[in-house]
Amino acid sequence: MSTSGAPSGLSERRLVLVMVDLAGFTKAIAPLSSMQLAELVDDFYRLMADVVASHGGRVIKFVGDGCLAVFDEDEAVVAVTCVHDAVEPVRALGERHGVALDVGANVHLSVVVEGELGGRATDIVGAGVVHVFRMGAGPGIRVSEPVYRKLPNDQRGPWRKHQPPATYTLQAAPS
Repeated sequence: MSTSGAPSGLSERRLVLVMVDLAGFTKAIAPLSSMQLAELVDDFYRLMADVVASHGGRVIKFVGDGCLAVFDEDEAVVAVTCVHDAVEPVRALGERHGVALDVGANVHLSVVVEGELGGRATDIVGAGVVHVFRMGAGPGIRVSEPVYRKLPNDQRGPWRKHQPPATYTLQAAPS
């Protein structure tokens, strides 16, 4: 394959990847009109942009009912906290729109390539991006083994290990 048209300005970086989506979205939106759905999605995008930025992360993109964000590699604990801090606002968002919503989130630490792809906005690619989307679905917070290992020992108790690949599901809210 020719690389003559390969994009420049790409960099390989180790980042914490956060994928958040609205669990129960498809069922919840069934009674909504297209305009009500657009308003809900717009509110979700704004909410996630604010929550991610307030924790020092960056939103890479929104797709449908999903948000892909990144944090510096040493911010795994902050990324998990960010997801925790999004749960109640997302539930409240659903209530405001008359639907039941919850957070489904995956957090993974991986090497990715970051940069402007296709002449458009900054994006990330790599096996880690695929992994963060495939870690699981539905309500709850899931972290990969590399993220779990970054958590302080006193924060590891409520997580339950699933394999393969090793993924930890939060069983109880941290105190």
